Amino acid sequence: MKMVIMAGGQGTRFWPLSRRDRPKQFLNVLGEKSLFQLTVERLKEIVETKDIFVICSEQYVPLVLSQAPEIGEGQIIVEPAPRNTAACIGLAAVWLSSRFPHEMMGVFPSDHLIMDTAEFRKVTAAAGMLAERGYLVTFGIKPEFPSTGYGYLEQGAIVDSRSDKEAFQVARFTEKPDRKTAEEFFTSGHYFWNSGMFVWSLSSILEEIRTHMPGLSLILDKLGDCEIWTEKEKNIFRSAESLSIDYGVMEKSSRVVMVPCDLKWSDVGDWNAVAEIQSGVFQDNSPGGSALQIDSRNCFVHSSGNKKIALVGVNDLILVETEDSILVCSRNKSQDVGKIVQILKKENPELV
Repeated sequence: MKMVIMAGGQGTRFWPLSRRDRPKQFLNVLGEKSLFQLTVERLKEIVETKDIFVICSEQYVPLVLSQAPEIGEGQIIVEPAPRNTAACIGLAAVWLSSRFPHEMMGVFPSDHLIMDTAEFRKVTAAAGMLAERGYLVTFGIKPEFPSTGYGYLEQGAIVDSRSDKEAFQVARFTEKPDRKTAEEFFTSGHYFWNSGMFVWSLSSILEEIRTHMPGLSLILDKLGDCEIWTEKEKNIFRSAESLSIDYGVMEKSSRVVMVPCDLKWSDVGDWNAVAEIQSGVFQDNSPGGSALQIDSRNCFVHSSGNKKIALVGVNDLILVETEDSILVCSRNKSQDVGKIVQILKKENPELV
């Protein structure tokens, strides 16, 4: 199996720490290693290093090589422009298919956290067996609470997985639900979080793209396994519709199955997710900002400098301080931080 790490996102909800030249996946937001490095380590427990590939923009190639020097330049697929995950995955599949036409392909975001790596190995093995039979396999995460920040997969009929892991057809995809719906999903026991991790054969995913996204398929056929991007070829790729693989393929395909799992997983989607992950280790405030708190609860502080930060009489806040910017937001609004980046792109692009 060939493993593909998608490492092209900017991580705007991690502003002001995440910037255009050093996005979220390359930051050490949870410890001494970046989320990208943790992803590489996790996959090295399953396949040899030579079978791990990274797809990202040309801008991030030096970061990939510096953080994972064991991955050679020949294992980096350069994406000429951000066009969402359908185009990203399609490009990677075409590139791999020209070199390893009969292989299985695993697709993994570079910025997720998985604590139970033993379970991850078992689930990936089961997914590989299903992929060999022509299925498009996704990992369904057992929900820990009624989240409104994740998409959901509804469990359908059981599939003979021929492994020690059960597999089910995906009856329905649901995007981020409202609170009432999320609570109904959580209590039903038949819904799982959509992890954005996939396993399939190269031939299967390219067939499904051809069927459900014929425009993208034509673009990929024109480009082939392009390694050097001319401006003409970049413009061809930019003309691809910007759609997620879920919208473009998975929700339309009859070949999608889910392997339920409990990986101690987080997509680390915003600062509040970091606060929740660290709350199992740190009480109230994280040590990153050397914060002093008086009559303050449930606050998270990250400081890139040596400033003493004091919190008095405040609750449920996130405070992130960098050399040139300070973010203060309510923890339940941390998913909206990306809106600040959209404003700054127009008013202060140097801060993005």
